[in-house]
Amino acid sequence: MNILSFNKKFKKTLLIIENIINKNEEKIDIDYIFSENMINITFKNKKKIIINSQEYLKQLWIATSNQGYHLTFNKNTWKCIRTKKKIANILEKEFLNQTKNIIYFSCLNNIKK
Repeated sequence: MNILSFNKKFKKTLLIIENIINKNEEKIDIDYIFSENMINITFKNKKKIIINSQEYLKQLWIATSNQGYHLTFNKNTWKCIRTKKKIANILEKEFLNQTKNIIYFSCLNNIKK
């Protein structure tokens, strides 16, 4: 994947995440800051999830209070290079841990152009 393609997929991913957060704002009490290459999510308990791009590695990174994930894009989704978990599973677990609400990110399992 070239840099242009990586950036398109990364930005589309952030927009999908932002849309999911907005659709669930009545269920969850969070603040977030969205920028061109990062989303910083702060939960009511002050814990955070930070999602950003590592363009030169062509990776999406997720930092949580529990651990960090480095994901590469493969077969229409992002997968962690260490755990092999898909981005949707990672975010669903982390949001459940922080909000005690189930938020579905399954649409991230099939990111098209």
